[in-house]
Formats: sequence, C-alpha cells, structure tokens
Amino acid sequence: MKPLSERGQAMPETALFAVLAILMAFGLLSWIPVHRARTAATAAAYACSQFLSQSPDPARAKRNAVNVAWQTLNATWSGTKGVNYRVQVSPPGGPGRPGSCRVSFQAPALFNGFLGLSSGGWNSEWFISRSETWKARWR
Repeated sequence: MKPLSERGQAMPETALFAVLAILMAFGLLSWIPVHRARTAATAAAYACSQFLSQSPDPARAKRNAVNVAWQTLNATWSGTKGVNYRVQVSPPGGPGRPGSCRVSFQAPALFNGFLGLSSGGWNSEWFISRSETWKARWR
C-alpha cells in the first residue's frame, strides 16, 4: 500500500486559517463601539452623580446633573456616533440622602448585514451619590 501524500494540504489549511482570522478581526472590531459607549456612559454617570451631590437644592441639582451628563455624552472625544443614550436622575430626597444617576446606552452592531447579528440591547452604568450634610446648611 502506497502512503498518502501531504502535497497540496498547505493551501486548504492556509485558506481556512485566513477565513478564521478575518472572522476574528471582524468580531474584535465589533467590540469597539460597545467599549466606547460604555466608557462614555460611565464618565457621564460619574459626572452626573458628582454634580448631583454638589447642590443643596434637589431641583437645581437634578437639572445640573442632567446637563453635565448630556454634555459629557455629546463631547467630541467620545466618538460614539450612532449610539443611543438615556439619562435618568433621581435627586436626593433630602439633606444627606442618596441620589442616583443612570446612563443607559444601546450601541450599534457593526457588520450587522455581514454577520446577521441583531441589534444590541440596552446596557446601563450608574452611580449613587450622597450629598454632604454640611451643604444642607447652605439654605
């Protein structure tokens, strides 16, 4: 019996490896918008919570916190075109009580037509902020 030759085996292996490498590259590239959106949402939620804790007036604190969150999300550094955001703020219920900021985001799925993926769901980043009791004496 004649042994089988390994001639011509390198070409199919190379083609298979190339296809797998391309699919992995597309998969890694598709994580970039999600990572950027999460980073922007985290920064916005943190900034929001910091502004929420800085004002003794809960109504003004909520307005300032929402404004700073949207300014952070709309900044040119974020590079999150196509990402949908929602900002929810719960102001402190009283002096020294906690308040919270939640920034939800939905990032687009890259290569959706090529890979047949569905659109991503909503994710959230949030922070709880407690206004300092001494600031309640500002009133």
